[in-house]
Amino acid sequence: MTDNQFPYIKISYNKDNLSGIFSFQEDVADGVLLRMRQFAMSVDSDFIYREGNILELSWSGTLRIVKEFAPLQRNLGFMFTAEGQAKERIATFLAQLKEVNKARNTLSVTISEQELDERLLSLGFTKRKLTPEQSRDACRLLSLHNGANFSVPGAGKTTVTFAVHLLTKSLDSHLLVIGPKSAFLAWQDVINDCMDDNAPNNNSEPFQILTDVDKIQDQLLSGAKRFIISYDLMIRVPQIITNYLGNNPVHVILDESHRMKAGFGSQRGTFLLNVAALPIRRDILSGTPMPQGANDLQSQLDFLWPGVGLGNRISMGDTPRTVLGNLYVRTTKKELGLKSPNRYFEHVDMSKGQLALYTILRNEAMAQLTQFRQDRRIDVARARRSIMRLLQVSTNPVVALDAIVQDLPRNEAPAIARIIREEGPSPKILRAAELVRELASQNRKSIIWTIFTNTITQLESLLVDLNPLSLHGEVPNGDKSDLATREGRIYKFHTDPNYKVIIANPAAVSEGISLHKVCHEAIYVDRSYNATHFLQSIDRIHRLGLDPEVETNIHILQTVAPLGLGSVDHSVSRRLATKIRAMQDLLNDIDLHEIALAEESADEPIDYDIRPEDLEDLLDELEGRTSFMMEEADWLDDDGIES
Repeated sequence: MTDNQFPYIKISYNKDNLSGIFSFQEDVADGVLLRMRQFAMSVDSDFIYREGNILELSWSGTLRIVKEFAPLQRNLGFMFTAEGQAKERIATFLAQLKEVNKARNTLSVTISEQELDERLLSLGFTKRKLTPEQSRDACRLLSLHNGANFSVPGAGKTTVTFAVHLLTKSLDSHLLVIGPKSAFLAWQDVINDCMDDNAPNNNSEPFQILTDVDKIQDQLLSGAKRFIISYDLMIRVPQIITNYLGNNPVHVILDESHRMKAGFGSQRGTFLLNVAALPIRRDILSGTPMPQGANDLQSQLDFLWPGVGLGNRISMGDTPRTVLGNLYVRTTKKELGLKSPNRYFEHVDMSKGQLALYTILRNEAMAQLTQFRQDRRIDVARARRSIMRLLQVSTNPVVALDAIVQDLPRNEAPAIARIIREEGPSPKILRAAELVRELASQNRKSIIWTIFTNTITQLESLLVDLNPLSLHGEVPNGDKSDLATREGRIYKFHTDPNYKVIIANPAAVSEGISLHKVCHEAIYVDRSYNATHFLQSIDRIHRLGLDPEVETNIHILQTVAPLGLGSVDHSVSRRLATKIRAMQDLLNDIDLHEIALAEESADEPIDYDIRPEDLEDLLDELEGRTSFMMEEADWLDDDGIES
C-alpha cells in the first residue's frame, strides 16, 4: 500500500491562538482518534475536541503528538499531512529533534575558535576578545539551534550569548532579552564593551529597555531591533509580546531562566511555554538552573526545545545529566582560576527567652508538619509562616515579637515577651556585630546577609559607627551619586574607606552586584532554603576579576538548639547541601561539590546536654509556675500523701 492510499490527518497552525489543529478524515480508524485524544489530554489539559473530528491544542502539545505518532502512522493506518506554516514549523521541529537526540550524546562543533574570532571581528566585535572558555562555549552553542548556558556568574554568559546572536542573526532579525532588572545594565554594557561604533549592519545598535506599558507597542514597532524587558512587565503585556514574536524573526534570551521554573504553575512560566515555538532561536542563561531540584529544569527545557519531551523525561524521574547530556555549556570557577573560599561554621547559643519562644514555635510547626506526613494535607501558607518564624526567632526574637506574640497558643506570651525584650539583641546578632568590628579593625570590609528586613534595621542600629549601608527590596535603583539608591550605596561602599559593612537581603540583591574588588568577607546570620539565593550571594564577592592571591571568607552563624528539639539552621544546611549536590551532579562542578561537602561535613548545631525535660522546666520558670508548684508540694507529706 502506498502512502496516498492511507487516510490523512491534516495538521494546520492557528496563528491567532498559537495552536495546532488536527483534522481527521472520516476513514481514519476510531481507535486512532481515541488514542490521540487521550494523549492530547495528557500533554495539554486545555485541548479542544470539536464536532467533525477536529482536535485543537497548544502548538507545543501538537509537536508532542507529532513526535509520538509520526513513527507509528503507517502501522496505525494513517498519514500526517501539513501545509503552510504548520509544514514549515514541523520541519524545523523535526530537524531540531534529530539534532537534540544526536547532540545529547556527541556534540559536533561546526566552527573552530579561530574562525569564530575572525567572524566576530568582521561583525564589529572588536573591543573585547573572548577568553578560551568563552570561545569554547560559543562554538558549542553555535552547533545547536537553541542553547543553554549554565556558567557561573562572572564567566561572561552575557558576552558569549551576545556573540552567538551576532553570528546567527540575519539582517532583519530582532533580539529580545527577558530577565530581572538587575541584569539590564550588563546587556547595555555588552554593546559598549564589545562593539565598534562603526560596526556593519547596525551591529552596534543599543538595547531599548521596555519599562512603560503604554509605550511598549510603539517601541516594538519603531524599527529598533534590540529590546530588554523584565519578567514582571512581560506578563502585563502578553498579547503585545505574542504579536511581536509572531510577526517578526526574534531571537529570545531568558536571563536568570530559573525564574520560570514553576512552568504552568506561574504566569511567567505559562506565557513563555505558550510562545516557546515562536522565536527563531532561544537561549537560556542561569548559573543555578535547578535551585530546588531536578523538576526546576522541566519548564526551562520545554521552553528551549518545545515538543521534544526533555522536560517530560525529567518529570518521569530521569536524571538531569542523562536527559541533557551535551546540550548545555558551563564554565566553572576552577576554570576561571578562582581560589576556593574558606568556609567557617560558627555555633551560637540561644538566650533563655529566645530558647523558650523557639520551643513553643517548634511545637506549633511540628503539629502542622506531622499532619502533613500523616494525610498529605497542609495549610501551606500557615506552615510556611511557622517555618519562617522559627528561622526568625533563631536569629532575632526581638523584632519577631510583634508578629508572633499575638498568635502564641499558651498563657506565657506576656512573660516570654518581657524576658526577650529585657535580653535585647540575640547572641547571634551580637556575634555578627562583633565579627564585623573585628574585621573592620583589620581594615577589612564585610557584607552581612539576612533574609529578614527588620534584622537589617536592627543591625544598622548596632553598627551605626561603621556607617552601615543596607540593600533590600525597598531600596530603589537610581544614580550612583544618590546614597538613597542601590547604585549610590554600592558606589559609596567601593570608594569610601569609612563605610565598612553592607547589610543585605539575598532575595533582593543576590544577583546583579559585584563587591569582589573591595570585600572578601561574607557573614550569614541566617539563610533560607533557597539554594539560588545562597550561591548567588557568595558570587557577589567570589567571581571573575578577583585577585588570585586574595582569601575569600564565608562565615555561617548557626543557632544551637537542644537535642530532641531540632535546629532549623541545621535543617536549612542539610537541604541546601542536597540541592547543591543535585546541581553538582548535573553540572559536574567541583566548586559545587566543595560547597555541598562543607555543609555535609559541618558539625551539627545541637546541644546534647539539654534534654526535653529541661525545656519544660524552663517554660515553667518563665511562666512563673515554679513557685506555685513548690507551694503545692508543701501540701504533701514525705510519703507523697495529702495531709
